[in-house]
Amino acid sequence: MKAAHATSYGRTPSVTYSRPGSGDSARAAGRNILGIASPQRPSADRYKTKTNAEARDLPSGASLRMMLPSEMQEMVFQLPTEAREHSLAADADVVVQRGLEEAIRSIAHAPRGTRGDADRWHGLLGQGAGWSPPKVVARSQETARPGYDSQDASEYVDTPEVLKAKAKLLAKMWIRSGPDTVLYTGAGLSTASGIGDYASKASNSIAPHKGRTSVGSRLDLQPTLAHHALAAIEEKGLIGNWVQQNHDRLAQKAGCPQAKINEIHGAWGDMKNQVKMMDDLLRPDLMDWLEAWAKRTSMCVALGTSLCGMNADQVPRGVAERFARSSGEGLVIIGLQQTPYDDVASLRIWGLCDDIMKLVAKEIGCKVPDPRAAQRGQQWTSQHPRCSYNTKIRAAKDPM
Repeated sequence: MKAAHATSYGRTPSVTYSRPGSGDSARAAGRNILGIASPQRPSADRYKTKTNAEARDLPSGASLRMMLPSEMQEMVFQLPTEAREHSLAADADVVVQRGLEEAIRSIAHAPRGTRGDADRWHGLLGQGAGWSPPKVVARSQETARPGYDSQDASEYVDTPEVLKAKAKLLAKMWIRSGPDTVLYTGAGLSTASGIGDYASKASNSIAPHKGRTSVGSRLDLQPTLAHHALAAIEEKGLIGNWVQQNHDRLAQKAGCPQAKINEIHGAWGDMKNQVKMMDDLLRPDLMDWLEAWAKRTSMCVALGTSLCGMNADQVPRGVAERFARSSGEGLVIIGLQQTPYDDVASLRIWGLCDDIMKLVAKEIGCKVPDPRAAQRGQQWTSQHPRCSYNTKIRAAKDPM
């Protein structure tokens, strides 16, 4: 076995982090994590690849502004620089797809001060979509993860119309990405099973585990609807690797093959990969495996994780960097709370993992639970009572 990595569970030493708050400070934190001065918005070429084959040259931001009526030019010019760039980039796509008249209408009806925030609420692909911001369902002034790159613990949910549109978009992205897709999951994926988390601080939190009393052993907990949906999507060949920050082994119980699961932070019932403390070193072979996928994945779907500065965050960080350079489907974030990565995600979906994955699985055409995945999960549970399984040595190429 290789010598232990000098990096620990908790942080990536080569990246300087700042404590995010809300608004501009949250966006700045995302940029620091990516290690670039500012997120690179989709260029004209980026929009070009997303439009019809007949589309030729797109208007630049400056030329588009000159095409607008004088009063509209003034309106755009008065926007903050970043918001102005966002608006013009988004409306260049509208010009190609629906014409200048529709682009003018889009600019005229965009509330000032919100267009520049579309990336924070919806991701880079949400620019120009006209989606309304998510609703605040639980407010909190407390920090979700004190001591980490975390924001307040307020919770947000997309409107039903926006959620449905995002589910359709994610399904298309997922099919394009195929087996080059990596899951990156945190505690929010498992709260519906009865497992608590650290981040749900709001007094009226809608996190599923709030207000319920856990009974029995945590080793006997059952997978959530979202776990079953993900296992069904894997059965269709659309997941290459699952980076599991949780220790609960619900992914295996749902039927995801053990060969695709990297329990980077350790797991219950595993004597070879025990649960890690924040200052522990990660297992070298699992770290090599994670780094290999971080470099190659086309899309990372992050579910129920605060993305607060763990070493393993290099997976979403890497895919977001490539998307900023017009490669792959990018980073998709699913959850209730804000993260430092929201404005560099390609798609941001707000809500409970179970609710969102139910819609996405339906759009992909999955039956949940999938019979074959469910049978595999039952076999794993039978063969490994009380989560007893010792993780074998992995190679960086597994299971590529």
